[in-house]
Amino acid sequence: MSSIESNERLMFWIICAIPFAALLYCGLVFAIVLTVPAAKTYPLLFGGTFALIPLVTGAAIWVGPRRSRHDSIK
Repeated sequence: MSSIESNERLMFWIICAIPFAALLYCGLVFAIVLTVPAAKTYPLLFGGTFALIPLVTGAAIWVGPRRSRHDSIK
Protein backbone atom coordinates (compact mmCIF):
# COMPACT_ATOMS: atom_id res chain seq x y z
CA MET A 1 0.00 0.00 0.00
CA SER A 2 1.40 3.41 -0.93
CA SER A 3 1.58 6.21 1.59
CA ILE A 4 -0.41 9.40 1.32
CA GLU A 5 2.78 11.39 0.78
CA SER A 6 3.53 9.51 -2.43
CA ASN A 7 0.17 10.44 -3.97
CA GLU A 8 0.90 13.93 -5.32
CA ARG A 9 -2.65 14.72 -6.41
CA LEU A 10 -4.08 13.80 -3.00
CA MET A 11 -1.43 15.85 -1.20
CA PHE A 12 -2.20 18.83 -3.45
CA TRP A 13 -5.90 18.68 -2.55
CA ILE A 14 -5.16 18.22 1.15
CA ILE A 15 -2.80 21.21 1.16
CA CYS A 16 -5.35 23.39 -0.66
CA ALA A 17 -8.50 22.14 1.07
CA ILE A 18 -7.45 22.37 4.73
CA PRO A 19 -6.77 26.17 4.77
CA PHE A 20 -9.93 26.81 2.74
CA ALA A 21 -11.99 24.69 5.15
CA ALA A 22 -10.44 26.58 8.07
CA LEU A 23 -11.44 29.92 6.54
CA LEU A 24 -14.99 28.67 6.00
CA TYR A 25 -15.12 27.44 9.59
CA CYS A 26 -13.91 30.80 10.93
CA GLY A 27 -16.49 32.59 8.81
CA LEU A 28 -19.20 30.30 10.14
CA VAL A 29 -18.11 30.97 13.73
CA PHE A 30 -18.12 34.74 13.18
CA ALA A 31 -21.54 34.58 11.55
CA ILE A 32 -22.98 32.56 14.42
CA VAL A 33 -21.45 34.79 17.09
CA LEU A 34 -22.78 37.92 15.38
CA THR A 35 -26.30 36.62 14.72
CA VAL A 36 -27.22 34.19 17.52
CA PRO A 37 -28.19 35.99 20.74
CA ALA A 38 -27.13 33.07 22.97
CA ALA A 39 -23.62 33.20 21.49
CA LYS A 40 -23.42 36.90 22.41
CA THR A 41 -24.63 36.17 25.93
CA TYR A 42 -22.23 33.26 26.59
CA PRO A 43 -19.15 33.97 24.45
CA LEU A 44 -16.75 31.79 26.48
CA LEU A 45 -19.02 28.76 26.22
CA PHE A 46 -19.52 29.13 22.48
CA GLY A 47 -15.87 30.05 21.86
CA GLY A 48 -14.67 27.02 23.81
CA THR A 49 -17.06 24.76 21.93
CA PHE A 50 -15.95 26.13 18.57
CA ALA A 51 -12.29 25.73 19.58
CA LEU A 52 -12.77 22.13 20.70
CA ILE A 53 -14.48 20.95 17.51
CA PRO A 54 -11.35 21.15 15.27
CA LEU A 55 -9.12 19.95 18.11
CA VAL A 56 -11.18 16.80 18.72
CA THR A 57 -11.59 16.20 14.98
CA GLY A 58 -7.84 16.49 14.38
CA ALA A 59 -7.04 14.23 17.33
CA ALA A 60 -9.50 11.60 16.10
CA ILE A 61 -7.99 11.67 12.61
CA TRP A 62 -4.45 11.50 13.99
CA VAL A 63 -5.07 8.70 16.48
CA GLY A 64 -7.63 6.74 14.46
CA PRO A 65 -5.34 5.00 11.95
CA ARG A 66 -2.71 4.28 14.58
CA ARG A 67 -5.25 2.70 16.88
CA SER A 68 -6.62 0.42 14.14
CA ARG A 69 -3.11 -0.49 12.99
CA HIS A 70 -2.10 -1.56 16.49
CA ASP A 71 -5.32 -3.52 16.92
CA SER A 72 -4.63 -5.51 13.76
CA ILE A 73 -1.09 -6.40 14.91
CA LYS A 74 -2.33 -8.21 18.00
